[in-house]
Amino acid sequence: MTSSPDSHLVVIPTYNEIDNISDFVSEISKFNVSVLFVDDNSPDGTGELISKISESNPKIKILNRPSKQGLGSAYRDGFGWGIEKGYEFFIEMDADFSHRFDDLKKIIEVSSNFDLIIGSRYVSGGGSQGWDFKRKLLSSTANSTSRILLRSQVNDMTSGFRCYSKKSLNEIKYHQTQSDGYAFQIEMTLRCVEKKLSIKEVPIIFNERRVGKSKMSKKIIVEALIFLFNNGIKRWLNLKII
Repeated sequence: MTSSPDSHLVVIPTYNEIDNISDFVSEISKFNVSVLFVDDNSPDGTGELISKISESNPKIKILNRPSKQGLGSAYRDGFGWGIEKGYEFFIEMDADFSHRFDDLKKIIEVSSNFDLIIGSRYVSGGGSQGWDFKRKLLSSTANSTSRILLRSQVNDMTSGFRCYSKKSLNEIKYHQTQSDGYAFQIEMTLRCVEKKLSIKEVPIIFNERRVGKSKMSKKIIVEALIFLFNNGIKRWLNLKII
């Protein structure tokens, strides 16, 4: 089964990404997809630059939000916007070049065959580049802990490079999620597992961002740990999560 590429919406949360936007748009414009940037009133002018680009590029859209509200919130708003506009597939991607366009092509090619495609660093052929030992340890530990506590077969539950079908988003009631950061990705994956949706992990190489600062924080890590332990208990006791 195949799908028309223009049925895909790439949703990209942004906050202070002005140094990456022009080059990113130049690269992603080579794909026949629509792109929705969800900008949280970036003080560096990211939103203004995207708005200017969108005036001459109909494939580029922007959803301006008044303040920094978090990754999960940005995706919930972006998915809602896209569903209302009639898109069928929703790709999560970063604007900092940590996600490769070669891997975007692979995800699009198989997107119509599964409910959720995860760009995975932890399957054969996947990996990361540019991370120090501490960052690699944090990521691998987060995923191994997630698999154990949540009794999941998914290798990369925290990946932020993925594609959902519209059907899957509606079935898992994405709009009812409350978490952000790592926890948001884990929660969305878990909801797909709970609904027994089809999940495919595609190997990707994750690159450290080119410029700018990482959005990782202690708050994001703590939120993920709380989510894991709370829902891990429910999974082990066979209690309903969603």
